[in-house]
Amino acid sequence: MRIVIMGSGAIGCLYGGLLSQIGENDVTLVGRPLHVDAIKTNGLVMKGVYDDHVVDIKATANPKEIESADLVIITTKSYDTSDAAESIRHLADGGTPIALIQNGLGTSTLISSLLGTKKVVRATTCVGAIMTGPGEVTATGKGLTEIGSHFSGNEDLVDEISKILSIAGFDVKASDNIEGVVWTKTIVNCGLNPVAALTGLKNGEIHSNMGLRALVIRLVEEAARVAAALDVHLSTDDPVRYTLGTAKATSENMNSMLQDVRSCKRTEIDAITGEVLRIARELGIDLPFNESVYALIKALEAKRLESHDPSSGIPWMSSDDLMHALSTL
Repeated sequence: MRIVIMGSGAIGCLYGGLLSQIGENDVTLVGRPLHVDAIKTNGLVMKGVYDDHVVDIKATANPKEIESADLVIITTKSYDTSDAAESIRHLADGGTPIALIQNGLGTSTLISSLLGTKKVVRATTCVGAIMTGPGEVTATGKGLTEIGSHFSGNEDLVDEISKILSIAGFDVKASDNIEGVVWTKTIVNCGLNPVAALTGLKNGEIHSNMGLRALVIRLVEEAARVAAALDVHLSTDDPVRYTLGTAKATSENMNSMLQDVRSCKRTEIDAITGEVLRIARELGIDLPFNESVYALIKALEAKRLESHDPSSGIPWMSSDDLMHALSTL
């Protein structure tokens, strides 16, 4: 299968690298020149829980060079979805199906609208990975990848993609309730990601801190109210327990929002907490804790983007400081 991976960040490199090791697959990574040049020169360096090895894989910074493909997998940040879609329009026009492995809400509908196709599959993943250098990815934890489609008629496509991901070594589950899966992952992210980004703590450290655990519970309970108001059937009966279980199971993970803040990059807070808040406002639901951490993340994000320096010394909030900032709610 000819597979194009749009986005050479940690998730894109991890999925692309493992998929490329299946003999019949021809995989091309599309990313920024820094990573592409390193991969072309040294191969894709893979480390961590999927074993240390170097993968010989195609890479390009220009997706227009790719004339045809059997599958495009978009792993970009949610705010880059529109640009990614435009850059592979020629492939979608040729009938190539698209799979999205991203955080946030609404990207399936966005892709379908922009490209005029229903051949869109959506996935969430609990796999942990971090870029540890140009063209070098370290997998920090294995986890479940759930996949499905918001559009009817894609059952065979979901099964086919599930199969190739499973052969590549991922733990995969096909779902006929992808809306519930995406909302469940978003609720987990509402609880864990901003708290990690504000405090600089890994998931396990948040889980073991009683004050932060209480904050995570409040954030999750609020976000779950929005899903309930929309009559979304979550993939868990207890989103609080599920979130805390995820934190414990991924204790060594530095989640993606913390990685972005550390790297002085834009976060995905708008597609996660921000989108839940937008829907909540339309429904007349008040989410004071999510409103507060959203404002704190946007302020921290702006400050670190302004510095452009991961070693700038901009401090994290201590757990006590964070709880004090929210104490009046």
